[in-house]
Amino acid sequence: MVPNKLYELLPYVYVFSGAVIIALLPGVAVLTTLSGILLLMTGGLVWVLRSEHRRRDLDTATVSAGMLPFWLYELLPFLYISTALLLFAWTSDPYFYPSMVIFLVVGHQLWLLRGLQRHHQKPPRFA
Repeated sequence: MVPNKLYELLPYVYVFSGAVIIALLPGVAVLTTLSGILLLMTGGLVWVLRSEHRRRDLDTATVSAGMLPFWLYELLPFLYISTALLLFAWTSDPYFYPSMVIFLVVGHQLWLLRGLQRHHQKPPRFA
């Protein structure tokens, strides 16, 4: 069994590991970048699933995704972050850097706001 503290950190470890793989190993192979994106998105998916499972305010929560499907709406911050990292890793043109920073800031801001807007119950303690 995984200790509770490690279990709670796993989505963040997945996202951070995927980001490091994308950013630090850009030209090694396409499969390396693809595995980094997959790891980052897996961390995002685990975070979203845990967040939805722990919500106490499901009856009062109004998720307005607009025209986007629910899963795409929920993974949007992680898509923005991975787009920023891909721009950083695969382009050497400095004209892409402002858009990279914008994608990174917007993705991080959306992720923080989603976490702050939800009212979660404490996870059960594991033995």
